[in-house]
Amino acid sequence: MQQCLTCGRAVQPHLFTCPWCGSLHPARQSQDNPHGFLNSTRLSLRTLAQHNIPVRETTYLALGGGMGSFVWVDYLRVGGVASGQIAVIGQQTTPYTRFRQLCAHSQIDDQERIRSDSGARPDNLWGWPGYGVQEIASLLRQGQIRPAARIAWQILAEPTLADVYTPRAALVFASLEREMKRIGWSRMMRQGTIIGIRQTDDGRFAAAYRRDIPGRPPAIMVIAAPYIHLALGYPGIHLAPETQAYRQASGNTRLVVQAYEPHEHIYQQLAQHGGSLILRGRGIVSSRILQKVDEIRRATGHNIRVTHLLRSPLTQGTTYGSARRQARYHTQWQPFNWPKAAFGGDLRVILAQASPQERPHLLATWGGVTTSNRSDWQEVLARGEREGWYQCCFGEVEKISGSGRGRVIVHLCPQKDSPSATHLVANFVIDCTGLNTALHLHPVLNDLCEQYQLPLNPSGQLAVTEDFELKRLRNGEGQAFMAGVMSFGNSFAPVDSFTGLQYAAQRSIDALLRENAPGLHRLNGLYSLRQWVRWLRGAAPVAADTNRKS
Repeated sequence: MQQCLTCGRAVQPHLFTCPWCGSLHPARQSQDNPHGFLNSTRLSLRTLAQHNIPVRETTYLALGGGMGSFVWVDYLRVGGVASGQIAVIGQQTTPYTRFRQLCAHSQIDDQERIRSDSGARPDNLWGWPGYGVQEIASLLRQGQIRPAARIAWQILAEPTLADVYTPRAALVFASLEREMKRIGWSRMMRQGTIIGIRQTDDGRFAAAYRRDIPGRPPAIMVIAAPYIHLALGYPGIHLAPETQAYRQASGNTRLVVQAYEPHEHIYQQLAQHGGSLILRGRGIVSSRILQKVDEIRRATGHNIRVTHLLRSPLTQGTTYGSARRQARYHTQWQPFNWPKAAFGGDLRVILAQASPQERPHLLATWGGVTTSNRSDWQEVLARGEREGWYQCCFGEVEKISGSGRGRVIVHLCPQKDSPSATHLVANFVIDCTGLNTALHLHPVLNDLCEQYQLPLNPSGQLAVTEDFELKRLRNGEGQAFMAGVMSFGNSFAPVDSFTGLQYAAQRSIDALLRENAPGLHRLNGLYSLRQWVRWLRGAAPVAADTNRKS
């Protein structure tokens, strides 16, 4: 057991986030900063060598090792950069491990469909063929003509005459695995926990990381590069204050859970004995959990009741100009987490041209909590209301306590005009309020921000240029870029999506090309066609034939 730096509770070292407070990297060890080398804002690699800290040098360094890192590295490799010029630091060996884990915990298994467009392919920067075409081809090879025809119709008729096509998680993971092998991901990957990022005195950046090898003391290593990319993900899961208070008081993390935590025991008990469940939140995760509970009810015949606890009723969707988002069952429905025009249409242009002060209002109007517009999910809600096992309840949670009989009591704040009960009782509570984006809870980014006084945008995240560069961090010719949710609030809205990661990668690669970065070829014309054909064949990217600055 190790100690969480945020709340001080004992935490299993293998966990991604602390189960008591939800923060990232629940424990770090005292050996993380030997000789105090991270206390300086400008490192000397010679000094590190004198302290016997191993230092490796490379040209391009991706920090995070997840989906954002993978997309950036894929662009580099397709752009002609050799794998020997790239290094990646992350906790997992595959870029989709964390994403897959979050999907599994929120009941999106490999055969379920994720909320992503057919052409948003992290493994294929051209976007063609899309996942839909690939799935059709696979079904035809298996002789399944009718399922293939249904998907073809869905792609042609979406979104007015059919639900929007989204790929199965298994197809996404298999495609990523194929591209990992094609670009040589394992040769570039360095598994470890990032503990700090610093400028060097020779115009580069140094990233220190800890390698935990079973049976050996932790080893601190450093990689230096002139071009780095930060895609470090969320600081952790979001635990409501009343959830944290209940856990601290009771020491129980099994009755009140966050949807992104492991909580399969809840569904196992419901399947064996039935029971009651309080569900908080109205996003896509709550929709999938409701579908899961409905499947268990119909398969077992047990009496399972769900109370969907929402802060307030919602009868009208958000409007922007003449556009209106659909609202039913106190939920807003749309295919993706942002309007489609925010990905590549007029809303993207409007946001890019808006001032930093105008952007929070636009993002608040276009964004908000929504769930995927799927007819089967709406049918679950309709059937649940009709059969009486599903009901909505509105109110703010005041506190959560135990009943003394293995049940949970959710106390609601008093409301003058509400005839509903002031407390709810159930076997379990599942909180679907999402992941945390607070910058101060991210140990690496918060440290970097404090060390170099990095500016924040009005949304409270790190300010980046339209090319996703952390301009304040520029160190001579050295440049630092970032992608993912921690770059939210700048010139592009859906940063936390496959398309957003690809957009950020493309903008940063274009910036590197303008700076004549080593080994990088502009991806256009016949060169692009050649690389796409190699992707189609599964052959490794061809190295660029240009000789740029070293």
